Amino acid sequence: MRQFGIAGEIQWPAALPAGAPFAFQVSRPGLAIEVKADLNSGRATLQRNDVNAWGVMHVLHTFIGVRSGDPRSARDWALTTVWALSMDAVAAGLIVMVFSSYIMWYRLKAKRLGGAIALLLGFLTCAAFVRGLDWLL
Repeated sequence: MRQFGIAGEIQWPAALPAGAPFAFQVSRPGLAIEVKADLNSGRATLQRNDVNAWGVMHVLHTFIGVRSGDPRSARDWALTTVWALSMDAVAAGLIVMVFSSYIMWYRLKAKRLGGAIALLLGFLTCAAFVRGLDWLL
């Protein structure tokens, strides 16, 4: 990969058919590079797929690197590990914040009815969005 000047997470194929060129994909947010190497001739081809701003935002919200039972697919790019750990920390913090706010709301007896109505409206709004996404997809 140093020879090509690329960096990112390597996604190894599950199995290569006999006689097929050696191929793998290198990915990182905003970029995917498919590498196909013919080991007999010593040639390799790279196909670079850049992603626009919306694609980068999508990848940053879903990308955590490649995880499978294959030890070759372990995270080998430090930025992927940092990103995954920071997203896990943000998710844990949000869960703690939401549940602690429910506890604080429930302890205020005078505000229980208004809070229950707001909570119900929030669930209904969320259900409407989920139903709308189901309709779109």
